[in-house]
Amino acid sequence: MSRPLGEDYFTRYGVNSPGIRKKDYARSWRHFTFSLPEILRIYRRHTGSAPRTFLDIGAADGSFMQLARERGLKVRGIENSPYILAQIQDRSLRARIQVGNAADLIRDFEPGAFDIILECAAQYLPPRRLDRYLKNLTRLTPGMVCLLVDPKNYQGDRGKAHTGVRTFETLTWWKRKMAGAGYAKCEGGFYFFRT
Repeated sequence: MSRPLGEDYFTRYGVNSPGIRKKDYARSWRHFTFSLPEILRIYRRHTGSAPRTFLDIGAADGSFMQLARERGLKVRGIENSPYILAQIQDRSLRARIQVGNAADLIRDFEPGAFDIILECAAQYLPPRRLDRYLKNLTRLTPGMVCLLVDPKNYQGDRGKAHTGVRTFETLTWWKRKMAGAGYAKCEGGFYFFRT
């Protein structure tokens, strides 16, 4: 019998997971996770203003959205795992997360609706859908996309993947993809800006 979509991820990284501490996750996946203070600092440095709106694509248990909400941002999320969404106890947070396929749902948002997008779905898309998806992201924000991907490690070896990851493209490959979608600036390999 197969396990529900997202159960393995939540077991490893969820808020109440017994086998791992959040700080361990952040240290182990240093290049593949984000810090909200760092995101806000980079956004301000590039735009000269504070962000107001935030979209988390691949919101999981909503932890990152909650941090953004505590900083005063208007938050929205997308998650494709009903199992993970069922773990969220905060009903007001859960109401801000749409369940479904990100590639389909982002088409419904208004152009320029978000200052910051935390993007965790691109690496799961088949190549034939990726370019259109990235162009739809471009339409949603005049600001910043934080691209969470698990690339080949910096020595070019194919190390063990993060749970569920299907691609092992390099950072250079992802930068080219983002440039093709209209992101002219990149900082730190994972923070992309249109202007």
